[in-house]
This record gives sequence, structure tokens and C-alpha cells, in this order.
Amino acid sequence: MQFHWWYILVGIILFFILFGKKKGGVVSTRLTASMQVLDSRFQDCKSEADFTSFKNDGPEHIDIEIEQLPLKVNEELEFLINGNLLATVKVKRNLEAEFDHWADEDIEFPMVHDGDELIIVYDNTEVLKGIFRFNQ
Repeated sequence: MQFHWWYILVGIILFFILFGKKKGGVVSTRLTASMQVLDSRFQDCKSEADFTSFKNDGPEHIDIEIEQLPLKVNEELEFLINGNLLATVKVKRNLEAEFDHWADEDIEFPMVHDGDELIIVYDNTEVLKGIFRFNQ
């Protein structure tokens, strides 16, 4: 079998495609909000909320997920931080609502700080609530 030098070039290109620069990096701050159920209809929901900032000017990342919702597909939840609307999110087919974004995307979100309050609202009723705290 004959060796072709262009194999090296193809290998380098594939390496950068597979292992190139990704978002994130070394975490400088991670805040997590443990959610408290305010409406018994949402008792069986699994929820998590994280805000992460990175060293070396990496973009901030926010991820709010609520699974096993007792709602129908396309019904809407409002996510509020400190009483200000962050997003209106529709329930997906898997009965999940999610707000998962990076600061360098087109969607804007505020910088989250220790003690900031996250409230999930359904049909003008607060159903879940959490306070962002430093993740130990």
C-alpha cells in the first residue's frame, strides 16, 4: 500500500473538527438553585438550575431544566429571575421545559449572582422556586 502525504493533512483537519475549541473551559463560578415545590401538581417534577461562568473570558452558561411536567405539550411556563422575566418556555413532547443557553448566543440573559431568586410560573401561579447559591 502506498503512503500519500495528503493523509496527514486530512488527519489534522479531522482532529480539529472532532477536538477543536469548545465552549466552556475552567469554571470560575458555579451557582445552583435547588427548587422548592409551591404547587402540589408539580410535586413529581425533577428540576435543576445552574449558572456557570468561566475563566479566560469564556461565555457564561445557564441551564434550567424541569422534567416530568404535569402539563400538555406546548403549554407555557415563565422563568423569572428576581421577578424579571427571563424566558417563556413551551413544554416539549417529552414533558420537559428547558432554557439552556450560552452568553455568546443570540439570546440574552442576566448575570446570575449568589442569592438571586428563580421562580417558575404556570398560568399566573408560582409553582417552583429556588435561590441560586454557590455550588460547594
